[in-house]
Amino acid sequence: MRLLLVTLVGCSGAVGAQTPSPTYPFGAPAEKAKFEFDKFMLVLLVRPANPPEFPKEELAKLQEGHMANMKTLHEQGKLRKAGPVEDLSGRNVRGIFVLTTESADEAREWISNDPLIKAGRLVPEFLKWYVEKGSLK
Repeated sequence: MRLLLVTLVGCSGAVGAQTPSPTYPFGAPAEKAKFEFDKFMLVLLVRPANPPEFPKEELAKLQEGHMANMKTLHEQGKLRKAGPVEDLSGRNVRGIFVLTTESADEAREWISNDPLIKAGRLVPEFLKWYVEKGSLK
């Protein structure tokens, strides 16, 4: 996550920091401008090494419930963006949720009813994401 932040905000001094400083713009000295962040929770949906097996019909129902859960979260204003990913890291990340909270506890609560997570087919990992204020449309 720290390296991702360095790439996103272009500040080479942020690698060792736990929380990025909200006072630097892209490439400009901190004293020249203030930089504000919106904060979101990214949820990586990771397939575990040995996921439980289910019959094809049950997997289809779990996937249908997963999609319905995402729709509900979006309608409630809790899910900003979501989608599958092509994981080139070898970790078997299957998808990402961008949730409209900065609280890991709230994010856990919001996704706790997802059928694929409840069934153990996906395991959530949580990252707080700092993005330029107003830039995520």
